[in-house]
Amino acid sequence: MTPQEFLSQISLNTARFERVAAFAGVPGFLSWQEGYALLTLAEEWPAEGDVVEIGSFKGRSTCFLAQGCATSGRGVVYAVDHFEGSPEHQKGGHEETAEIVNEGTTYGAFTQNIAAAGLQAHVRPLVGSGVDVARDFTGQARMLFIDGDHSFDGTQADFDAWFPFVADTGLICFHDYQNSHYLDGVTRFIETVIMQHPQMIFLHRADSLMTFMKKAA
Repeated sequence: MTPQEFLSQISLNTARFERVAAFAGVPGFLSWQEGYALLTLAEEWPAEGDVVEIGSFKGRSTCFLAQGCATSGRGVVYAVDHFEGSPEHQKGGHEETAEIVNEGTTYGAFTQNIAAAGLQAHVRPLVGSGVDVARDFTGQARMLFIDGDHSFDGTQADFDAWFPFVADTGLICFHDYQNSHYLDGVTRFIETVIMQHPQMIFLHRADSLMTFMKKAA
């Protein structure tokens, strides 16, 4: 690496960390390490297509993904969510959420957070369940981030519905691997299905974020 390349990399990393800090106030359950990974992958991974996110909540992960698209000038984030929350977000759940309890939706908070980040032009909300929205989707994903229904069956359904849209050499990322609340859902699905899948190649882990590459059949 030349001195110029080294300094350029420092500048690039500094800019990314500034963006990570800017999104720290957006409510959500993504760590900064996970956010940094999503931003970087959305910005740099060379496959063709847009980014699809299953489970947007209040827009924290959406911001990281959309910033990657904005910086690279490559596509948009399709943010897929019914915005009615998962079981853990309902009254009495371990992640009880005021907007869900009081309004029944996080869509208002989501749109406000995306607007505050100045990323509206890079986000396309698609309201509905992952499986339902997939029926009408006609695009291609260079990156798929699954963070919706955390049950085993729910994770399986989202994966099955969206896997065909992921480009060869595209990425599939799962959130909440080895999170103690989801060991029998996300974790079991990754360990028993994804890690045995002939087209899934493990690439990287950042906290509970697991990233795989889809290879051609």
